[in-house]
Amino acid sequence: MKHPFWIVNLGLLSLVLVAFAFAYISRVKVPRRESIEPSVVLPKKELKVAINIKKIYEDDIFGTYTKELPQLKRLEAVIPFPEPPMQERIVAPRIIEPEFLDPLQVTLKGIIVVGSNDAKNRAMVLDNKTTQEGTYKVGDIIQDAQLIRIFKNKIIFLRLNGQQEVLYLREQDAKVDPAYTENNEWDNVIKKITEYNYLINPKLFVEQVKNVTQFIDMLNATTAYQQGKSIGLRIGNLSKSPFGSLLGLQKGDIIINVNNIPAQTTEERLAIYKNVTSLKIGNKVTVNLIRRNTALTITYTLQDFSTVEKKETIAENQQTASFFDKKNDNFKQQHYAFAPTIDKIKRADHQMMFEKGNSPMHSSS
Repeated sequence: MKHPFWIVNLGLLSLVLVAFAFAYISRVKVPRRESIEPSVVLPKKELKVAINIKKIYEDDIFGTYTKELPQLKRLEAVIPFPEPPMQERIVAPRIIEPEFLDPLQVTLKGIIVVGSNDAKNRAMVLDNKTTQEGTYKVGDIIQDAQLIRIFKNKIIFLRLNGQQEVLYLREQDAKVDPAYTENNEWDNVIKKITEYNYLINPKLFVEQVKNVTQFIDMLNATTAYQQGKSIGLRIGNLSKSPFGSLLGLQKGDIIINVNNIPAQTTEERLAIYKNVTSLKIGNKVTVNLIRRNTALTITYTLQDFSTVEKKETIAENQQTASFFDKKNDNFKQQHYAFAPTIDKIKRADHQMMFEKGNSPMHSSS
């Protein structure tokens, strides 16, 4: 009996063929090798979870959701582009001139000073309109003015329009008052001889200029610098006080030194003031300055020229008196020259009275 090995071998061969066929059919195609660098990077898609929050609120199981009412769409008004403003002509405002009232019709008769507090002081004032004299204190009203200050030699009133009026006890008090002197009495302090030569009355000068600070303030002076270094004292605007103009100074002048004392620092300016105030009658003050890049020198001679003017006035009065004395002498001589004639007339009159009983000077026609 033959073994059926050929059937087994045929079966195994068939299985092998079927396996090769299956492997060939189901083989995986290997892709061609390419570069790992991508040519185009595609945007990554984001996963979006579509969750309707409004739906969750509407399906509220607790019943707390309230449905919103639809809002009407508001129409926005179209605002036109603004046009440029029209050109307007600017008119300068009219300068209102201050109106000053006539002086008060009152006379200051006396002042009672109790102490430094002028609220306790009293002023005796005569009303010229009513001829009534009264005693007034600070705050009292007389006519259209209110008394606001009482000093030992003057009082100050405030008028309805805001102007102040000062009444002095004596005329001499007004003349020595700095406010009055600043406007009217500088002629007695400074006198111009030539363009660069002046006379200064030292006594009155010291009375008006108390210290170096006041002197600098009256000249409106500031320190002048050149390359960061002080070179002197620059004169400022002189409209505040006539003091600087009367001294022959001008705005912009730079005072370099006075009597060869520099005027660069505060200590030097104080030394200048002490030097000037220590000088005597007849001494001179030499001021070296720069005016518009030109060096100038102004000389001030200390002299009490008010005394000279008084002497000249006395001399003129003496000459006038001598003239009238001569006139009186001539009149007396003429009187004595006519005296004998008058005496003769009287004698003749008496003789006629004895002879005829009537005088020709008293006879009637």
